[in-house]
Amino acid sequence: MAHETQLDPGTAPLVVMFVRHGEKPGEDGPPHGINHHGEHDPHSLSVRGWTRAGGLAGIFAQAPTPSHPTIVTPERIVATRPSQEAKSRREYDTAVPLARRLDIEVDDDHEHGHEHRLRDSILGDPRPTLVVWHHGTMAHLVRGFPIRNAGDVPHAWPDDRFDLIWILARDADDERSEEHT
Repeated sequence: MAHETQLDPGTAPLVVMFVRHGEKPGEDGPPHGINHHGEHDPHSLSVRGWTRAGGLAGIFAQAPTPSHPTIVTPERIVATRPSQEAKSRREYDTAVPLARRLDIEVDDDHEHGHEHRLRDSILGDPRPTLVVWHHGTMAHLVRGFPIRNAGDVPHAWPDDRFDLIWILARDADDERSEEHT
């Protein structure tokens, strides 16, 4: 069971959104990962992943829309930092196009395995936040937030889905959030 971080309504954001990084390279061959210089890099996004990152930048920069009223333009973007254990740059690379479009920095001070620190950081900052995270620990991360319908959070982010946005939204006077998918 995930550790549940406590909510202080005076400092917590009204909306926290979660996306998985864009598409990754194939396991043994194409599509290949390429870095922002166009060089082969197995830890970066595939061409389709870079396209997804650009599409997400458009969606979030124009939010909310009538078709997606619970998506908001983030004022803070958090992405996992590559480490010796988790070398993927895909989370950060997915976040960068939106950060550049909004003229904000990507907060990459968080590593896999430290989800509780990320939750504390998010709940201590009132800005609407977008989290770009690894799908393998996304459900664990989300279930640790103080949400009213934690039982509705899927146990895992689907392996083949790069197109989902999970949203935690709360009323300004409510002390717990509700998860929307």
